[in-house]
Amino acid sequence: MFRNYLKTAFRSLMRNKSYAAINIAGLSIGIAACLLIGIYILHELSFDKFHANANRIARVTMEYNFGDADNKLAITGTKVGPAFQRTFPEVQAYARTMKYTRVVSFEEKAFEEKNFLYADSAFFGMFSFPLLAGKAATALNSPDKIVITNKMAKKYFGSSDPIGKILRIGGTKDFIITGIAAEPPANSQIQFDFVASFTSLGASKVENWWEANYITYLLLAPNTKISSVQDRVSAFMKKVNKEELKMEGSHFLAFHLEPLISIHLSSALDGFEPNNSITYIYILAIVALLILCIASVNYTNLATAQSASRTAEIGIRKVLGAEKFQVFRQFIGESLLITTIAMILALTIAYSLLPLFNQLAGKQLDHSVLFRPSTLLVLAGTGVLVSLAAGFYPALILSNLRLINILKSGFTFTSSGSGIRKSLIVFQFVISVFLLIATTIVLQQLSYIRNKDLGYNKDHVLVLPLDNVMRPGYDDLKKALANNPQIKSVSAAYEEPTDIGWGDGIRAGEGATEKQVTVNALPVDEDIEEPQTSYSLSK
Repeated sequence: MFRNYLKTAFRSLMRNKSYAAINIAGLSIGIAACLLIGIYILHELSFDKFHANANRIARVTMEYNFGDADNKLAITGTKVGPAFQRTFPEVQAYARTMKYTRVVSFEEKAFEEKNFLYADSAFFGMFSFPLLAGKAATALNSPDKIVITNKMAKKYFGSSDPIGKILRIGGTKDFIITGIAAEPPANSQIQFDFVASFTSLGASKVENWWEANYITYLLLAPNTKISSVQDRVSAFMKKVNKEELKMEGSHFLAFHLEPLISIHLSSALDGFEPNNSITYIYILAIVALLILCIASVNYTNLATAQSASRTAEIGIRKVLGAEKFQVFRQFIGESLLITTIAMILALTIAYSLLPLFNQLAGKQLDHSVLFRPSTLLVLAGTGVLVSLAAGFYPALILSNLRLINILKSGFTFTSSGSGIRKSLIVFQFVISVFLLIATTIVLQQLSYIRNKDLGYNKDHVLVLPLDNVMRPGYDDLKKALANNPQIKSVSAAYEEPTDIGWGDGIRAGEGATEKQVTVNALPVDEDIEEPQTSYSLSK
């Protein structure tokens, strides 16, 4: 029976090539768009869930007020981790992290590396970044130790074993390689090529609540509720404010714990990588659903409209004794066949367009994500759902045709579902118009971002990063660059003007009249306001 249904379905498709081509093309394009959006959503929802201790890790964020306004940061001082571990039994370990741009050299090879991370010794035990060589417990347990990724091992050492060899960092300090780590997955907030021991930094020698430059993570004991620890942290910091920091009234320093797995989509504070928003995920899911609705409605309309040409076939089947359910099952089978072909084409289209989609979404999704069991299962489920949703109404209309009406009309038939078809067409056009309007608004916003006057000519401003080794020679470098007739001016700043993260406080007055305000500042030299075609970034 199934073989007969399949053979009949193929014959029907071959007899109506144009109809089949339009239906399959519409469904495949719609499913391909949904598939690409779907893997993006699944990727975003999976952030940091690969860690074995994901549900036990919390990020500490900082909130403070000097009497003017609340300020919230994802960074803390060096004291938070050690103090919380000493104070709260639930805190089993901590990892303070900081990312720098560093010049890394080995023999005659030297490269500027942006993914250079400093971390405490508990880092590899806390997070599930597997070590291909070395031990997690000892890889960072003393100063001047470093772990590199497998990619960096090949970059600097080729096929030779890098363990025990020396890398020079910043041109002045030597680090011994104690481990090789696998590259962090794309769905990790923490991306690195190098991880050096935090105790190598001078800041690690002093515990300080302020001078917030470090992202701190806590590993909590099993079955510990973050909310209960948060209550104890809040009470503890009230005591610290009063007794240690001498802050009262509207002046305070507080810390908040964020579950690791909720940071990427729920936190307003970016860490090492930009966060996304769960709202955008909902919007994309709705867009994918609307696209799927358009494709399904298009199929339903075409299948219903074609029903008039299949009355002869249905009449002959019923004359030969076919039951209503058998006819219904036949046309549902055809819908499933068309959807199956469309899914295969959709997978091919998605595979071909994935590099372009990555460029559009700013991601690095691998082609293998399309063939994961979870992706294929969702694709198969979508195909079955579309087959039933889009094929149910046409199959119902065709199977309900009465033999006497077919014979009286001489194998011609006018579908009674024209009102429903018209409603579906209106629904389809409403969705299409809505998506077109939304796309136009987004494009206008992107155009505004690209063309907005920022106060300087970004096409003529060059950025030259400076590290601690180059900084003492900045004045000589500035003079040399200024002597170039093609450079109008040279200046230095702590950060680029498009991303100012420096925070500081300003005090004025004395005693009872003293006032302090918090400001976002950009430390610069005296030439920053001159018309710039060259810009030197100093960090």
